[in-house]
Amino acid sequence: MKLVRTVLAGFVISLPGITWAQSAPGDFLSNYLSVGVGTGKVDIDCAGATTCSRVDSSGTVRFGHRFDPSWAVELTFAHIDADWGVLFASRSAALTGYGIGAAYTLPLSDSLSLRLRAGVLSNQLKYQPGFGSASGEISTRAVKPHLGVAGSWQFARRWSLNAGADWTRGDLRATPASAKQAVSIRMLEAGVSFYF
Repeated sequence: MKLVRTVLAGFVISLPGITWAQSAPGDFLSNYLSVGVGTGKVDIDCAGATTCSRVDSSGTVRFGHRFDPSWAVELTFAHIDADWGVLFASRSAALTGYGIGAAYTLPLSDSLSLRLRAGVLSNQLKYQPGFGSASGEISTRAVKPHLGVAGSWQFARRWSLNAGADWTRGDLRATPASAKQAVSIRMLEAGVSFYF
């Protein structure tokens, strides 16, 4: 989440220094920056934990370039921190993903639209088996498909509010020597987009 906050702060600080071209209201804005926050789930077996809640905070930052009103290419950064259990039985997993994909926007009305996205993410899962574990943090990286869907309300020419869901996969090792196991990852988020 530190990276998400840093990107947001830098973006807000740079706004006054940006000179936007004066354009008519109907002109097409080809780029956008989207930021979302919400909940993320890393679907790891948590047998043996005192409690099992693998849902925690998530955040995404996306830069998109629209070729026309329907199609865009997107660069995505995603992060999830997931913890479960309590005290000595607690464990945690953190996902950091970087990816590229395509997005298709389906207009529902003048201000409402549905955005479908598909691409790939380079996902790194960092797993902490628990307090006192001899194995420490275990990190595994894999390139996996990424799918998403989001509703959007464009309340101003340059701004929209968004809510949606994203799905991807990851590989995880329970111990440094164990085989990789595939896990499902999902994010439910709300956020804002700025078009320029």
